[in-house]
Amino acid sequence: MEPTILDTSFVAVGIVDTFKSIIWTDRYFKYGEFEVYIPMNSEMISFFVKNYYMVMKESEHTMIIEGREVVPDVENGDFLIVTGRSLESIIDRRIIWGQKILSGNLQDCIHTLLNENVISPTNADRKISNFIFQESTDTAITSLTMTETQYYGDNLYTVIESLCEANNIGFKIILNDFNQFVFSLYAGVDHTYGQTANPFVVFSPKFDNILNSSYK
Repeated sequence: MEPTILDTSFVAVGIVDTFKSIIWTDRYFKYGEFEVYIPMNSEMISFFVKNYYMVMKESEHTMIIEGREVVPDVENGDFLIVTGRSLESIIDRRIIWGQKILSGNLQDCIHTLLNENVISPTNADRKISNFIFQESTDTAITSLTMTETQYYGDNLYTVIESLCEANNIGFKIILNDFNQFVFSLYAGVDHTYGQTANPFVVFSPKFDNILNSSYK
């Protein structure tokens, strides 16, 4: 696990190959977050710039650097804690402008919200130029509908997150090879004990897929 840091032009400027710990959390219908805990040095702090990005091969998600904190340690030397959220959080920077009443196909309604507030808003200053919508053809997505709902000044992320959670579907924004932010809806596969259509996924030391565990 060696995350790469990208600047705002998506050019690689550094690799995090020396660290105390990294926490990288991907989520289904919410944005994820990360925390990097590394020894403090002038070279590394110059890479961790607010609104720079982090990617790594183990995850399809992209993180946005949002916070830095220096932690003094007299015995072991100072440490730097870098934190941020995944690319899905970028729509948290937009509200639903004006009054909007939506009903019908869920994917079409979400596409409308994104188109009017991110992709092609009437106010060009609100546009994210490299943001695109990728339509799903999965019937688990296309069959979903929503009842008539009115929005006025609501946070765009909060609305989309609540719609996805209510319908048990995920959403993601992926940085593609053309440096575009690609929004899409998707349906996960149920591998729990509560169903019989798919094989169960079980984590247990006896299956050698848990190396160690603790109980609190």
